[in-house]
Amino acid sequence: MSTIAPAAPTAVLSTSLRFSSVERAIAALTAVDEETAVRGVLSGNAGSGKSVALRRVRSLLAARGRSSMRLRADTNIGTIPPADVLLVDDAHLLGDEVLRELVARAEDPDSALVVAARSWPASAELTELVRSLEHSGQTVLLSDAMPGDVRASLAGTARCEDRVIHDTGAIAWLAHACITAHESVACRGGEDHDEIDRAIELRISHMLDLVSPELSRLIEDLAVGGAAEVPPELIAYGCAEGLLLRNGLLARLVAAAARRRMPAHRLVELVRTGAIDYVPDPGLAVGFEGVRDAELAKALASRALGTISSDPDLAAALYDRALACGADDAETLPGRVYAAWAAGRLDDVGTLLDGREFPSDCPQRQLVADVAASSWVERGMMPLADQTYRAFALTDEISRTHAFLAAAGSGRLSAQPHRTETNTNTNAQPESAAAPSTIAITMNLLERGLRSTLTNDAPTTALTELPRASELYTASRTSTPIPELPAVIAAITAIGVGDLTAAHSIVHDAIRDQQGGPRQQPHLYLWCAWVSLQRERPADAREALARATANDHTLSPRDDALAAAITVGLARRHEDSAGLASAWQSVKARLQRTEPDLYTLLPLGELIISAARVGDIAWAQRAFDNGLRIVADLGDPPLWSAPLHWAGIQRGILLNRPADLAPHAKALVAAAAHNRLAAMMAQAGRVWTAVLSGHVDPEAVEVAAHGLASVGLAWDGARLAGHGAGRSDDRKVIARLLACARELHPRETPRAESPAPASSAADVSTDEVLSEREREVAELVIQGKTYAEIGEAIFISPRTAEHHIAHIRRRVNATSRSELLSKLRIILDDGAA
Repeated sequence: MSTIAPAAPTAVLSTSLRFSSVERAIAALTAVDEETAVRGVLSGNAGSGKSVALRRVRSLLAARGRSSMRLRADTNIGTIPPADVLLVDDAHLLGDEVLRELVARAEDPDSALVVAARSWPASAELTELVRSLEHSGQTVLLSDAMPGDVRASLAGTARCEDRVIHDTGAIAWLAHACITAHESVACRGGEDHDEIDRAIELRISHMLDLVSPELSRLIEDLAVGGAAEVPPELIAYGCAEGLLLRNGLLARLVAAAARRRMPAHRLVELVRTGAIDYVPDPGLAVGFEGVRDAELAKALASRALGTISSDPDLAAALYDRALACGADDAETLPGRVYAAWAAGRLDDVGTLLDGREFPSDCPQRQLVADVAASSWVERGMMPLADQTYRAFALTDEISRTHAFLAAAGSGRLSAQPHRTETNTNTNAQPESAAAPSTIAITMNLLERGLRSTLTNDAPTTALTELPRASELYTASRTSTPIPELPAVIAAITAIGVGDLTAAHSIVHDAIRDQQGGPRQQPHLYLWCAWVSLQRERPADAREALARATANDHTLSPRDDALAAAITVGLARRHEDSAGLASAWQSVKARLQRTEPDLYTLLPLGELIISAARVGDIAWAQRAFDNGLRIVADLGDPPLWSAPLHWAGIQRGILLNRPADLAPHAKALVAAAAHNRLAAMMAQAGRVWTAVLSGHVDPEAVEVAAHGLASVGLAWDGARLAGHGAGRSDDRKVIARLLACARELHPRETPRAESPAPASSAADVSTDEVLSEREREVAELVIQGKTYAEIGEAIFISPRTAEHHIAHIRRRVNATSRSELLSKLRIILDDGAA
């Protein structure tokens, strides 16, 4: 027998209940003829309908002329005739002596006996009684409320059915209480249960007052998620009382009632000790209503700060509750703005910070500056991030580096670095006994590497320092805001010297190890897409772009502009003109929300070229001017300026404006001595200019095209070869240069598998010269088909066929029909080979 004393039964169902399990019990116990003894066992939890069933059984037996009686305290069991039906309710509460007398009666198969009992507690005598009756009688288990029972009882309010089953866990007495409450409260549907719930919660609270202190405390702990290992005996007790589900969990209404009655001092204890994890649902918040406690507020705020990186929404809810419990607004403000930023709610960050002052002795002042500055960065307003850091005038190691990143990003560079050779030498012995922190060393390497990229010298230091800074930043596990991630700066630097393999590796490692925490994963995936785009891996780029926007990620305006640039870049390289025009129109509005900064010059170059190709140069002019201003203010560092000047050259070529090429070509020539990427661009620029003037040297074109491909500009190299083929009249030269174009930028084909974004599997892309549809049209042109015949053959209109042929003529630069036919034969013959 358990040492936990069961309480008296409190969950009682009215005789009007018509739950199916009770009806089945009654039918089973009364389905006997006049000569057969009525014998059986009713087993169920509190409120499952045992007493109701016994009363109904006695009434039905009386109607049939069968004698029956209920067991009372003064009943002499031995004197009851065997034919009289003895009805025993709550047998689990009877003493051992009475149970032994009932066992003696049950051993006679001709004695009528019906016993109702809970499944717990079960003494040895009760177990023996049940087993004896099971041998020669009915055993009926009263189950939970079924959906059909609720539906039948809630006639006219079908919208409440699912709500009742969910809120009650199908516990019979609780479901019946909800049904009864519906009869007295004007319920307007599933969303209007507050008054009904409150009435039920009072009933549950009353039951919790009557059970043992051990069970009551367990249920309260379960209601706030603070229960540790629970003894099975206690779960059985709670289930028998109709307060726990069979798996030891709580129905929503029971949990809500338990939380509402929990004393404030217990909440303080549980939160402060970490025994519970506060969850931001209205039910648990009820337990904190009206509680003003400094210790509880402090515990909630502390828990919130530690939760921000993993669950910023939970952190925000914790801070709200901490404020309601009396936490100081100013003291919690840094954490609250950090939580808003981590959740991607930039508007909330602005609302919290607007009009607030942060004196020099303000706790976590650095965090506030980082959040404010990073919020401006993500809005695409880097100069305001720079102004923010200057206003805060922070002097610690980390803040100075963050401020430098924002200043350089906006095109403003301080005259002298704030570090000396001594404190940037990571191999030097520390001047004090304190070991240097990982993040401090990271900031050292990051600033030193970035500064070296802003010089005219070959950035050998950057190629060493920045990848190391990225690795250490990841190792530090920090997730606080920063104007730009070290991995991104390191990858851009690698691209700037033509090493796309290194760029791929840096970004891949940062994604794998979650640099900057979950908040920065979309940003890293976007840069993974950009690197894949430049590596001629469009499938990888699309996959990474999809991952950046997966799981309902809401991109910041700056990241959204980067995603738009990637979309346009994919269309420009791997779709026809119509596809590019469509992509441009779909993203154009998204691109107008931000201003360029130093770290977005690469996608800016893509947009400048694409805008020229679709004839929308006015849109891109202001952004182009801002980009040129940034690099000019920084001294035109080759690593950063070369891609932008190359975009200017490409724009001049597309617009057929030779004069526009001159300043950009001059800049690349000047940078060629300091930067390999600039050198390849300068060489290709000279060859391209010669091609445009009609002088096609196939060897020079091939060398320049392959040079571009070697620094991550295979698409541009293919275009150069294609232009050379289009400007030549020599059939062999045309075939040679077209083959070069296809080699550098082959047709895209589907993969058998699509690996993760940073995989090293090869990928291929579309043909530079003609699209699939244009090849179909070209083959029919060579056959001598008319516009109408072409249209009939491939199911297009004659006007569309005419449009395709005009476009093909421009693509291959044919000035006559005979020249068009000649060039098409070369293209198609080479393709077939």
